[in-house]
Amino acid sequence: MAESEKFEKKEAGDKEEELTKAEKRTLRQEKRAEKRQKREERRKNRKKWHILSILRGIWLFFLYLFKFLYFPYVYAFWKIRDTFKFLGQNDPEDLEGDLISEEDNDVIPEGYLDEKGFLRSLPMFYFIAGALGGILAIFLVFDFMQPVWDAIKNFFVNFDWATFWADIGNILKIIFVDGIWFAIKTSAIWIGDGIVWLFTGGRFWIPLTVLIVIGVVIIILAVIFSEVEFSGKIIQKIKAFFKSIFTFPRVIGRWLKKAYLWWQLMISRFTFGEKKLKYFKKRFFYRVVIYSSVITLWIIISVFTTVLVTELLGVDVRHQLVYPIGLVMIGIVNGVIILAFLSWFVGILSGEKYVVDLDAYHKYEEEKKKAKLEKKNKKKKPTT
Repeated sequence: MAESEKFEKKEAGDKEEELTKAEKRTLRQEKRAEKRQKREERRKNRKKWHILSILRGIWLFFLYLFKFLYFPYVYAFWKIRDTFKFLGQNDPEDLEGDLISEEDNDVIPEGYLDEKGFLRSLPMFYFIAGALGGILAIFLVFDFMQPVWDAIKNFFVNFDWATFWADIGNILKIIFVDGIWFAIKTSAIWIGDGIVWLFTGGRFWIPLTVLIVIGVVIIILAVIFSEVEFSGKIIQKIKAFFKSIFTFPRVIGRWLKKAYLWWQLMISRFTFGEKKLKYFKKRFFYRVVIYSSVITLWIIISVFTTVLVTELLGVDVRHQLVYPIGLVMIGIVNGVIILAFLSWFVGILSGEKYVVDLDAYHKYEEEKKKAKLEKKNKKKKPTT
């Protein structure tokens, strides 16, 4: 290595030592982002039939299949990962600022997350976990579900990678061989039999008539579309009709997403409140999330300790109900009710300690009181 390169590296290292912890982390994230961008550019420049592109396609297929089959676990992993990210940004300059969010046109650091979006989704995650726990508890009460739970238990107890890949192979066989290929083969046989039937036994006049009618109809439609002035509007309507048919699943997906985000917003308003999300420092939410995480960990330890002690003592307890009830406790009780209490309680004890902009906060409070008073006066005003 040349002396100039050694000197530049030493100088860069000295400069990095002078940076704060937050600045060093930002620098590391930028370097990782730069490496990812270079890898992405190399990938895009590769041909589609390149061996690495083919292997990547196979990998993505199995990855998406895994995410689909084990979505609850993947979703839980995402939220736990985001919680660690949120709590990891704990430098004074981070905690003293307000929450960063795309809706406020903030720049989200590479590899980080939308803090407001994360906090709004956190109670929803807890709620879903608790609701699933409640549903499991209900199903566990009924005996007809026992074979299902036995199968799940056997899967995890006797789990091995050979069985796992065999199950994946069976799923692919059902999709591609028993499903898609069977449908194509059956359709081709039906079409072939239909053609043979039409052109045999003196029935050739049927396909001849059908072809002539189709040709005449196509010509008539072409004349209409070319001669009538409002043909453009008709074509647009036809396009819109077919587009609505083919995009209907996407429309349903958008509706479901909007419903999910609306419900997420309602729960987050109950737990944190839009006022706090808008005007409070990150330090406030950092503390609330830590307190809630400690309670969650305590519930998990309590559940496992109780099950272990009762097993050792030989106490007859329906342990299969303990875990779903623990999920209900972690989800709905802790993740929604206790989280809302912690947000309210810390807010009461701290007063205006965590407010970022006091003037804007006071103005918001005054406008809210004024709007509430006007609404109250409108209700009292008699109608004529």
